Amino acid sequence: MADAQDRRTQGMTLRGFLTVMLRRKWFVITVLLVTVAVVAHMAWTATTVFESYSKLLVSRGQQTTAFSPQMKLLSWEEELTSELETIQSAAVYQRAQEILDAQAVTGSAGEPVQIDPNRVAANTPGKSYVIHILYRSSERAIVGPVVQALTEAYRDFRTTTRGVDPTSFLDDEIDELETDIRAWEKRRAEFLASAGSVELPAERAQLLATRRQLEIDLAAARSEVAEREARVTWIQDLLQGEDESPERMYAFNDPYERGESVVMGLRRMIMTVQSEYFAAKSRYTESHPEVLMLRDRLVELRSALESEVAAYLGYQDAQLQAAWARVNSLQASQDFVDERLARFPDREAQLAAIDRTLRGLQATHTALVGRRVDAMTTRIGTNLRDVVILQDAVEPYAVRSVDAVRMAVVPAFALLVAIGLAFFADSMDASFRDRTELQRELNLPVLAEIERFK
Repeated sequence: MADAQDRRTQGMTLRGFLTVMLRRKWFVITVLLVTVAVVAHMAWTATTVFESYSKLLVSRGQQTTAFSPQMKLLSWEEELTSELETIQSAAVYQRAQEILDAQAVTGSAGEPVQIDPNRVAANTPGKSYVIHILYRSSERAIVGPVVQALTEAYRDFRTTTRGVDPTSFLDDEIDELETDIRAWEKRRAEFLASAGSVELPAERAQLLATRRQLEIDLAAARSEVAEREARVTWIQDLLQGEDESPERMYAFNDPYERGESVVMGLRRMIMTVQSEYFAAKSRYTESHPEVLMLRDRLVELRSALESEVAAYLGYQDAQLQAAWARVNSLQASQDFVDERLARFPDREAQLAAIDRTLRGLQATHTALVGRRVDAMTTRIGTNLRDVVILQDAVEPYAVRSVDAVRMAVVPAFALLVAIGLAFFADSMDASFRDRTELQRELNLPVLAEIERFK
């Protein structure tokens, strides 16, 4: 059977071709009609799209600053590709959307216009630095405003956004730093005032010197107290002794008095009268008036000496109390200095932390001031005008929404496909279709033929 089909195919003629087409005509007609219907529906339902564009000139080979002779040069492909991608970037979209929102541009239904990034295009006519920004939409009224907004957004991005003047930002940062520095300086002054000092290192050195002097004075005062205590104890022991000779018992002098004391004068007087008394007693009897007078005189002088010694002992006690008061005062002063010195590590740590913060803020302030000077110099010498609008958004115009040539080719291509499918379906049919095929294949005559019933 396959051999029969091959032979039948090889003997295909124009008549055979027409026979197959007539036999499969409804198949071909159906495919062709469906294709034409689809194409007609697409052409009928297609909406008109409007387009607008603007022209920009992008400068090339600009100096970085007026003080720098270097020129930043890139290849044409690199620069133009970068610019085309920049136009279609999210930064430009967002800026253009802000411009449209500020202008309150609305669509046909009154809703705010939203830029569709898929409808934005950018190209360059040939190898030049002129860029076209295009936008397409089915709403004629919004195409022009959108293109103009994209144009202004790109220009602002290239001139304003990219070349933002940093001096205002630096001024704000410098003002904020100066406020912080003043606050920390005030805090440092308040801390020193609360600590009762001006500068801790100088105060520490002064306190150490004061403590050394206090130690010297305290040692001298304690030595004086010990000496006066020993003197008072010695005098008290002498007064409480059993010696009957007061002129020998009070044989002392006050080292803190200049010249001879009253006690020493009385002692010399007693010794003189005692000598006279013993001399008179050796010459006279006990009842002799001169002996009696000298004895009475000696008794009076000894009584006066005892009174003076008692007064002197009171004086020594007062001096001892005064010495003790001086010792206590010096000890209290030393304790106060020790307490101040004991608080120094914590106070020095707090002051060191404040000073470190102040030094950091001052270093940052100095660096920002230098940056501000550099930024002002760069701003004065920088040429930011590197984008020129050659043409604003043109009046929207209709563009072809349906390609007529391609639409016309589609039915022709569908007809070829239908013919091919018709021959394929006919080749798959192994039945004999008329007596001629039967006689040719079997080499037998056909005796009778039954016509096809309608």
